[in-house]
Amino acid sequence: MLLVTEGRGRINQLGFDKKTSEYVFIHRGKEIWREKGDNSLLDYFNNLRATYSCIDEEAVNKFPIWNKYVKDCDKYE
Repeated sequence: MLLVTEGRGRINQLGFDKKTSEYVFIHRGKEIWREKGDNSLLDYFNNLRATYSCIDEEAVNKFPIWNKYVKDCDKYE
C-alpha cells in the first residue's frame, strides 16, 4: 500500500492499494473504509512532495475521496 497522506501524529492515514485501486482510510492503525478510485489523488500528493509544495485547498477539494477523508478525520478526532 502507498501512503497518500497522514494527519498529525499518524492518527489518521490515507493510503492507496495499487492491487485493488482502492483508497484506504486508517485510524489509529485500524482500517475504517476502502473506496475504489483512480490514482489522481495519489498523483496530486506525490507531486506536492516532489515539489515541496503546500496543499491547494481549492484543487484538492475537487477529489471526492479527499472530502470523505477530511470528514472522517474530523469525526474520529
